[in-house]
Amino acid sequence: MKSRAVLAVAACVALCTAAAMQAQAQEIDAARARQGWVLNCMGCHTADGSGIPGKVPALRESLGHFVALPEGRQFVMRVPGASNSALNDADLANVLNWLLATMNEQSRPASFKPYTAEEIAAHRRPALSDVARTRLKLVKELQENGIDAVPEHY
Repeated sequence: MKSRAVLAVAACVALCTAAAMQAQAQEIDAARARQGWVLNCMGCHTADGSGIPGKVPALRESLGHFVALPEGRQFVMRVPGASNSALNDADLANVLNWLLATMNEQSRPASFKPYTAEEIAAHRRPALSDVARTRLKLVKELQENGIDAVPEHY
């Protein structure tokens, strides 16, 4: 009987720890993310994330589609502006999570798991050398999955 109680307590502790870690990963420091956005992203992608037609891709309601694909999730953190930014891994994760929460509510998959500093550290480098080709490949994959919301060219 004691061993069952010990196992039950251990299972409860494990579940509580996992839930706390998930909650911590989902917390967004909005003020810090906004500052990271302004200093590192907004200059090209514009204040509302709509980009500049023909020059800079929109992030608003398109980024969420990319993170639905495993390769797209890495693409988002490996584009040169993100990969080479001065943001540390935790701050880049925070900015990406904030972008997905605030500018991609409709396109973000329901199964989205927030980026973590550990994931960013493991995958952000090297920066992509041919962003346009990688992006086009991902857009075509999205189209094959019935998602036409992301234009092939920006």
